[in-house]
Amino acid sequence: MGVPICGACRRPIEGRVVNAMGKQWHVEHFVCAKCEKPFLGHRHYERKGLAYCETHYNQLFGDVCYHCNRVIEGDVVSALNKAWCVNCFACSTCNTKLTLKNKFVEFDMKPVCKKCYEKFPLELKKRLKKLSETVARK
Repeated sequence: MGVPICGACRRPIEGRVVNAMGKQWHVEHFVCAKCEKPFLGHRHYERKGLAYCETHYNQLFGDVCYHCNRVIEGDVVSALNKAWCVNCFACSTCNTKLTLKNKFVEFDMKPVCKKCYEKFPLELKKRLKKLSETVARK
């Protein structure tokens, strides 16, 4: 009565208690659902009733960069229905870094800056324009 019970082992907790996810835990029993390492006071991330360390939460549920194929740490650029690292979002022709404020065109599912697009052959630009109009109508 009045003694906290561990959410993992269901035994009484003596000493330090971790309060997380609506339960109480022995410090050493509050672990990552993937690697099973104790958090020991470090930050944890919750998903569907389970706790994860930052590394495994990002691997399992984080955005993966379309260009480098790594989990994105920090800001995410969402463009062309894809996620990009801030440093990876660049013109696929000249590698100039882009932001969402830059004007760019989608070519081959990748961004192309306005300057490079202007250098495309006229016939290609006509086909791209026609394609984008067809897609816009749907």
